[in-house]
Amino acid sequence: MSGPTPPALPEHVIEQAIDWQVKLAYNDADPATRQAFEHWLGSHAQHGQAWQRIQSLTSRFAGMPPRLAMQTLQKLPEARLQRRTLLKLLSLFVIAGAGSWGVGSVTPWQRLNADYSTRTGERRQWRLSDDSLIDLNTDSAIALLFDAEQRRIELLRGEILLLSGADPQAARKRPLQVATRFGLFEALGTRFSVRLDEQGARLGLLEGAVRLQPADSTTTFLAQAGESWWLTAQDAQRLPTPASETAAWRDGLLLARQQPLRAVLAELQRYRHGYLGCDPEVAERPISGNFQLDDPDATLAFIAQAHGLRVQRLTRYWLRLVAA
Repeated sequence: MSGPTPPALPEHVIEQAIDWQVKLAYNDADPATRQAFEHWLGSHAQHGQAWQRIQSLTSRFAGMPPRLAMQTLQKLPEARLQRRTLLKLLSLFVIAGAGSWGVGSVTPWQRLNADYSTRTGERRQWRLSDDSLIDLNTDSAIALLFDAEQRRIELLRGEILLLSGADPQAARKRPLQVATRFGLFEALGTRFSVRLDEQGARLGLLEGAVRLQPADSTTTFLAQAGESWWLTAQDAQRLPTPASETAAWRDGLLLARQQPLRAVLAELQRYRHGYLGCDPEVAERPISGNFQLDDPDATLAFIAQAHGLRVQRLTRYWLRLVAA
């Protein structure tokens, strides 16, 4: 027996929910965008209903052939919408199907060009032909260019931890570099991590030394063991963060030292699917601790209990922390 027909929602509210899902699930939403979404979601009960309905439809139709999806969608009572909105929904399903949003991981274009990659929540290690060891963090991808002259690892996405190998089979010593769009990190007998962000790349140097070369500058910088650096296309500067903290993910840990709750949640978000956020009212609450990355939802529940917060759930893929 079928259940009751869901209440009709205004067309413009459904379209707003579709737009928000695209912004949050398939783009790197900045804090201002997430705050605007929180405001929209809480400003009217219909917004929450529309958001939950869109997520439900997306998970049901992702990956279905477009024609079959449209035919099926038109028969559902909760999707009696104008053709313009149906087409927007169909486009959303096609995007979601490419990466199985909500049930798998979004597959960005970088993985198509990668020699090694990881999915959301996955961390893996490989040994390369030169005897180097690489660890890739969640949602990361690299491409290799090893020839007679060089050992070049291009970081396409995410984060790498590299322990340089002795390159015993090479006829002559080949430089070992991690390349990003912001510049190069050349290993000088070392162990270090590089994380690719929107505005630059972060280096955490655990052992040895690394030479940094910004992409648009002839100036080079030398980083020493224990240091963290920030590289942009024009410059490089040392950071106060200890290098050991930048690579804690290798041991499945997130280290927080009086960090705003929003920043801690942004890190946890990298290890799970869907949306993870908090009410602006508690966004700046300072959080400290060593948190497990292998079960982000359990970590979220622990943070909530320790700081007098409550986990608000719309679906298993939409969670946020609010004041208890």
